[in-house]
Amino acid sequence: MISLLVPVFNEEESAAQTIERAHRALSSQSEDFEIIVINDGSTDKTASILESFRDEKIRVISRTQNTGYGSSIKTGIRKSKGNLIATVDADGTYPIEDFPKLIAKIKESGADMAVGSRTKPGVKFEFKRRIGKFIIGILANKAAGMKIPDNNSGMRIFTRELAESFMHLYPQKFSLTLTLTLAALTNGYEVVFVPIDYFKRTGKSTLSFRHFWSFFAILLRVTTYFNPLKFFIWPSGILLLSGIAMIAYTVSAEKNVSDTGLLLFLTGLQIGLFGVLAEAVVRNRQKTA
Repeated sequence: MISLLVPVFNEEESAAQTIERAHRALSSQSEDFEIIVINDGSTDKTASILESFRDEKIRVISRTQNTGYGSSIKTGIRKSKGNLIATVDADGTYPIEDFPKLIAKIKESGADMAVGSRTKPGVKFEFKRRIGKFIIGILANKAAGMKIPDNNSGMRIFTRELAESFMHLYPQKFSLTLTLTLAALTNGYEVVFVPIDYFKRTGKSTLSFRHFWSFFAILLRVTTYFNPLKFFIWPSGILLLSGIAMIAYTVSAEKNVSDTGLLLFLTGLQIGLFGVLAEAVVRNRQKTA
């Protein structure tokens, strides 16, 4: 069974159309499905629109307060019944009709997650999103050790086992998709990417530049949690090289070992050793898990 989770917050212009399109798309494939709509404290007409649906395949979970995208998805996972869990935004930006392609891909490949990668020719993002995606993409690629076509697409399907393995890491607000992508890739889960379109959203975007700070925080958290050496190796290497360079300069020019250079070197060494220790702890935790 497939459980499609649709978090909704003030989407009166697109919520009904999203649910109807999702119902048609999932009805076109053979496996049983359910659509779980999580109304996350909407203050517009979204609630009344959702109440109009009378279909056994559609369940609406209503919250009186807005608790965030991640919180909504976690609630949906707990309330869902499917062995496969899918997610999609309700803002009209994703080609929901392509869900059968993602379902077929995850089944034929045996992967743990299939991500709708917004990489088809002609896909356009808002300027502020392009900047954020570029920067976050570089950092995410470093953390995962590979080039990720789309690290935070909201249209994806994954196994329940994968979803529940990292529930304790999912943030309440934004960045759940980024967390899930990095957690899967840094822990040996198989992730496949399916190129999809991406459209201009219906209604006003709630994303702002301050949310990118949340993305950075998630990147650091996931990297240090699963692959800490990749995080500590950079400051360690910079400090070590700076210390060696300063010591070499003062020895040759002043016939003396620079206190600053020695401090930089020892600090870099300490950070590097801390990273090695953290890596050992992570590997031991994964071995005993």
